[in-house]
Amino acid sequence: MKIGCSSWSYHRTIAEGKLDQLGWLRKCAEGLEIDGVELLDVHFLSTEEGYLKKVKKETIDLGLTISCASVSNHFTHPEEEKRLQEVEKVKKWVDIASYLGAPILRIFAGSAKELGKPGVWEEVIKCLKECASYGENKGVVIGLENHGGFSADEVLRMLKETGSSWLRLTLDTGNFPADPYASIKKTVKEAVIVHTKFYEFDERGREKRLDYEKIIPILKDARFRGYLSIEYEGPGDELIDVPKAASELKRLL
Repeated sequence: MKIGCSSWSYHRTIAEGKLDQLGWLRKCAEGLEIDGVELLDVHFLSTEEGYLKKVKKETIDLGLTISCASVSNHFTHPEEEKRLQEVEKVKKWVDIASYLGAPILRIFAGSAKELGKPGVWEEVIKCLKECASYGENKGVVIGLENHGGFSADEVLRMLKETGSSWLRLTLDTGNFPADPYASIKKTVKEAVIVHTKFYEFDERGREKRLDYEKIIPILKDARFRGYLSIEYEGPGDELIDVPKAASELKRLL
């Protein structure tokens, strides 16, 4: 397993103008001393080729691997037009991921609360099939995150009904609505990247809400060899707490 970081870990710092995407890349390489970066759509200063080329060159110069690109979308809109717009948004980011050399594009399905409405499930599967097919054509794996309240069983059903090996799982350790450890164990075989959620730390620098002494062995037993992408969502200072998360993962690995 390798350690990476999602730019979401610094979203407040970036929003306050204290850090931009390129500065964050340098922090990952020189401050956190990790190997991979997960690039979120909301933190790109531009999607024009000139800027994308600059991001790609910076990661190379810093010795970083782009483990994943991430787009924020959802397919549970009641209006077909909006769903189609979301599919086109995902396709645009597949193209960007391909240009950057990112092997995975993280996507969302939508809201679990909407799934019970007539026809919604079928429409979500239709969107996922189209995105998986487009990703396959571009050589980019679509990593569906367990985001939006979906259970382990619902996520696995989505993957099965989509029926494409190019749709896999972005496994977020903190997003399952019930028993995170059992849910991780149930779904880890489908994971291509893992979001390691961190919220707050005890006096020893250990994550308090999630027990990574339990989680890391589950991943090891499943022979997961991909990236652990740090996703800090705590209330503390990101500039202080994200390095703690990196140190904790290094200790455990």
